[in-house]
Amino acid sequence: MACLDRPLGLVAVPREPQLITASPISPVQVTVFYEALCPDSRSFFIKQLIPTFERASRLVDIALVPYGKAKTEVVEGGGYSFMCQHGPIECEANKIHACAVVKVRHEATRLQFIACMIADNLRPTDIGQSCAEQWNIAWEPILECATGSEGSDLLKRHGDATDALNPKATFIPTILLDQSQEHQPAILKDLFKEICHELKTIDPVIYESKNMPAATLI
Repeated sequence: MACLDRPLGLVAVPREPQLITASPISPVQVTVFYEALCPDSRSFFIKQLIPTFERASRLVDIALVPYGKAKTEVVEGGGYSFMCQHGPIECEANKIHACAVVKVRHEATRLQFIACMIADNLRPTDIGQSCAEQWNIAWEPILECATGSEGSDLLKRHGDATDALNPKATFIPTILLDQSQEHQPAILKDLFKEICHELKTIDPVIYESKNMPAATLI
């Protein structure tokens, strides 16, 4: 199914008990190749990525690559020009996301900021500022980055990473688990389950703590 620009209502997701393991394990590297105005990307963030992080933050390291099906051209005299699948607004939003990835150091806060933005990216600058205020994030460094050469350089870098995927991404979002593109339909349907499958090679004992609250995203 192609990624179409269509409205998507957000679904309230019940908080899950935080999962813990019987012994320390290496987290699964989750790399999300997405674009800011794609409803399928938005759905994955809201229904899969955020709930999985809330439930098992110790079991995942999440890397975000906002670019998707965009195109990059080198501008004569220096700099870059971008053409995004959903138009210039998406390019603007992708830059803000790219800058937030490097400017917001705390992983949980960064994820919640991106999830907040992706719910209403048709006004990327306004919603970015609103989400920054909501999560107590310094907005000016992100805005300065997104409107300057740093934002363009970051988006170009994400474009290079996206274009280097082998096989090429035919659907957005594309999710890598420990650098593997296998099992895309299953990942998009139930990320948490696939994370557990990735970890079973070391046979971790994962269980729901009866006394431990879900991880907060603040």
